[in-house]
Amino acid sequence: MKICIINSLYPPYNRGGAEVIAEKQAKELLAEGNDVFVITTRPMCRKSSSGCGFSVEDGIKIYRFYPLNIFSIYFIYKHCYLKRIIWRIIDVFNIHSYNQIKRILIQEKPDIVYVHNLTGIGYLIPGLIRKLRIQYIQIMHDVALVIPTGLLIKGKEKSFENRIFIRTIYEKISKYFFGNPDEVIFPSKWLKDFYEERGFFEKSKRIIKGNYNISVDNLLKNKQLLSPPVVNFIYIGQIEKHKGILFLIDMMNKLQTLNYKLQIIGNGAKLESAQCLAENNPKIKFFPWESEDKARQLLKESDFSIVPSLCYENSPTVIFESLKASVPVIASNLGGIPELVQNNINGYLFEAGNKEALLEIIKKLTK
Repeated sequence: MKICIINSLYPPYNRGGAEVIAEKQAKELLAEGNDVFVITTRPMCRKSSSGCGFSVEDGIKIYRFYPLNIFSIYFIYKHCYLKRIIWRIIDVFNIHSYNQIKRILIQEKPDIVYVHNLTGIGYLIPGLIRKLRIQYIQIMHDVALVIPTGLLIKGKEKSFENRIFIRTIYEKISKYFFGNPDEVIFPSKWLKDFYEERGFFEKSKRIIKGNYNISVDNLLKNKQLLSPPVVNFIYIGQIEKHKGILFLIDMMNKLQTLNYKLQIIGNGAKLESAQCLAENNPKIKFFPWESEDKARQLLKESDFSIVPSLCYENSPTVIFESLKASVPVIASNLGGIPELVQNNINGYLFEAGNKEALLEIIKKLTK
């Protein structure tokens, strides 16, 4: 079977978990004997153009092009709010992306198209797939069809920006363009409920299917038996305020008398702010995102992984990677996270943004 996977970004241009999942899916489908190709974007540079080219990586044909816009989604965090609004309007109705992908789909003639994130490629693509009469399966990763940023922050669910009429219009446009795919896959019940409550995908087959298969082992019992003299915590993810990293560093700075170390792996707009906040704490070390192999190695050497998100998460990849490495997870009790982390079994849950609740957990582990 010939299968197409579409995602706005694809390794090595990673910004979040969707890219990791798209690559994992492509490799798994290839291993099953399917003919797989990927359509994605690439950042614009002086030597490149907006044209589409392809390469073959690990047996998978990958088409990359730069959708004509004022900047690439890969660099969206570097731009101000006004520029992002202009970019978003162009992105939703991006005719250039539509024509590029139409040419590829007509040429390749896939049997199925799996669509991941379309922010950065354009919302005209679902209609194109239906027009070409190709089986269309949509995989959801976040709340981006309702909230343009894809971020729903704890405590700001009813904020002005979430109630403003422009956001309501955006939601209606998203609902119209995405319509009713043949199937919609949600990695968490929380995300499925979020979209169903707003009337999305009413005629589609809607299923919950995790991005990874995990077993719920009693990881904490094993950790308690080891009782390391210095507890090694790790944070892997984007260095952004909504991910809770600044909140985490600020809290850990108050615990310098305890026996711990915190390793932070990632890049983002708040990297410099995070480094400044931690500059007087020798227990905190930063590592730039270099490769998955390096991150996995540091993860395996850790005692606990911390996911302190202040935004509603769907199904964070870092949690799966942590549990796969037998590393318990300390995480915000928010969104789809409680479906993955079982309190006092494979990790600890705390109220998002509640410094005292997280302090209590850290103190208990570092006695």
